Amino acid sequence: MAHGSTQAARDRRRSGRNRVATNVFLIVDGERRLHRASNLSARGVFIEGAGIDLLPGHHIELVFPLPVGGIIKLHRKRGVVAHVSAAGTGLRLEPGANRRRRLHQA
Repeated sequence: MAHGSTQAARDRRRSGRNRVATNVFLIVDGERRLHRASNLSARGVFIEGAGIDLLPGHHIELVFPLPVGGIIKLHRKRGVVAHVSAAGTGLRLEPGANRRRRLHQA
């Protein structure tokens, strides 16, 4: 992709991206898979690496274990596969409130 088109793609985004890396569980057809997530925003996330085997349009559930004040909370979101490349998979997060669940004391 040319630099100009990459810049145009960034300009289309509605939410700023945070260059963070965290683990995320993808729940696909009832199966839980652990992956590495990066480039996170309120409306999307990039799942690093090949081999996720999902096609654009596929709906999934994501579970992010995040520490909050000494407690690990599970943040659940629903998403849809937006694009797939050799580098990984871009997911568009569906709007709606996060569903949180306390896992354990850290």
